[in-house]
Amino acid sequence: MPLHFTQSCPTCGRRLQVHTRLLGHQVACQHCSAEFLAGAADDFAHPIDSSHDLLARAEAMLKMTQPVDPPSPAII
Repeated sequence: MPLHFTQSCPTCGRRLQVHTRLLGHQVACQHCSAEFLAGAADDFAHPIDSSHDLLARAEAMLKMTQPVDPPSPAII
């Protein structure tokens, strides 16, 4: 039995090798840090509808990871 299976990240679409002991557990994509449930079913069951959908998900992930500006110093 193989120790790894291949699964695509549901956010960025990159193919990842996941260890079989992580089946059914939350894992994080090493490329975009999105968290998802590891399962043997690959993205063939849930194909990406279009490049527009993929870009929209990528933009949403970028917005989540952009640093927030620090608060302005108080003027006394």
